[in-house]
Amino acid sequence: MELFSMDLRILAAIISCIGLVSGGLCQSGEVMIYKYPDSPFPQRRVVTFKTPFKDRPAVMYGIKMIDSPYNQNTRANVRLLWVRPERFALLLSSSHDTNLYGLGVVWMACP
Repeated sequence: MELFSMDLRILAAIISCIGLVSGGLCQSGEVMIYKYPDSPFPQRRVVTFKTPFKDRPAVMYGIKMIDSPYNQNTRANVRLLWVRPERFALLLSSSHDTNLYGLGVVWMACP
């Protein structure tokens, strides 16, 4: 989990260097779904930006957290369904017979 957090900080630092984050143009956040001992997947989540973009932004995302039984294969999917200037949708799911208790995604959107 630390690796993903560090990668997001590095990405934010790079974007900040070119003035997007420091100028307040990029937005970021996270989507967390957790329901132990049930497996609540698939889940579709719509994320609304605090401030709408003028045009459709680029959205980057990555898995931050995953929780599954220790004695099973772990297979998770995160898919960007669509992006609009005011919001976007993610589909978080498991594959085949995988039971996921939790899945977390971090995201960043920039013009």
